Amino acid sequence: MSNEISWTTLWRIFLMLLFVLALFWARQALIILFLAIVISSSIDGLVSWLQRKKIPRIFGTLLIFLVALTILALLLYTLIPIAIFELQSLLGNLKKIEIPIFGALDISQFVGIDKYLGNLGNLADVLFSGGASFLNIVAAVFGNLALIITTLILSFYLTVNRAGVEKFLRIILPIIYEDYIVGIYLRARKKMGRWLQGQILLMLVVGAATTIGLWILGVKYSLILGILAGVLEIVPIVGPIFSGTIAFLVAISESWILGLYVIILFLVIQQAESHLLIPLIMRKTVGISPVVVVIALLAGSQIAGLVGIILAVPTAVVLQEVIEDWERKKLKTQRLEMS
Repeated sequence: MSNEISWTTLWRIFLMLLFVLALFWARQALIILFLAIVISSSIDGLVSWLQRKKIPRIFGTLLIFLVALTILALLLYTLIPIAIFELQSLLGNLKKIEIPIFGALDISQFVGIDKYLGNLGNLADVLFSGGASFLNIVAAVFGNLALIITTLILSFYLTVNRAGVEKFLRIILPIIYEDYIVGIYLRARKKMGRWLQGQILLMLVVGAATTIGLWILGVKYSLILGILAGVLEIVPIVGPIFSGTIAFLVAISESWILGLYVIILFLVIQQAESHLLIPLIMRKTVGISPVVVVIALLAGSQIAGLVGIILAVPTAVVLQEVIEDWERKKLKTQRLEMS
């Protein structure tokens, strides 16, 4: 009997190791699938709204993708080259900022500016070359073009066939776990979509407000500083502080009064965000702890770089849903035992 149990245990361990190896070998495909689910979740609400307006789901999905790609193309051809130029100039000047009273301040040793300048130089060569196509620019900005195209195609399919992932999960999962895992997926997908929609809108509003405010104040590099503020909006607390500090350093190199105005601008934007934008935009979103977001972003960046950063918060949402489901079941069991 013990021999039989021993062989059964060894067999299970072998199958588990085989499963882990299969996941490792298929990690690229899994990353693409997860990215596609995130994109699909973010536009599912809008596609469903168009469907309720009697627009077929496939045409609604196609319309949203075309609009998004058109906007992306316009941004890549107009704002991105300007932003790259400003960023090169900003990083170059950050190597030796002149601050009144304190004099020159060299911060290049802390942020590795020389390395980033080299990478930006290579990127600028592609962006500013006369024969640069849209696909070349996309590849230069985002990296692996094949991964991007595959992800977009898969996200399109998942959006059109809304229950595609659900059907796939039911095929590969044991019957005993089907409803549980599919239920977690559907709840996490809904929560992830709402969070992503709200976060993107929040980033756009904060980025635009920062850019316009800095431009009105006459601060150099207002476009790239605004983009930085918008992008770092995804990192709670730390992001706004970091972007505000960079803008302050740029402004104070001109004059103390300009630095003071920049501080006031960022404080006003943060107050407007806390008391107006977040309640208005994120009211339907179940919040994630800022600490969890920061830890997830740090872990994601270490594990998979840019892709890891993109997938960090969605992964945290799924894990949070699993933990909350476990806590609900635990509470239900405790109540049954008490009764």
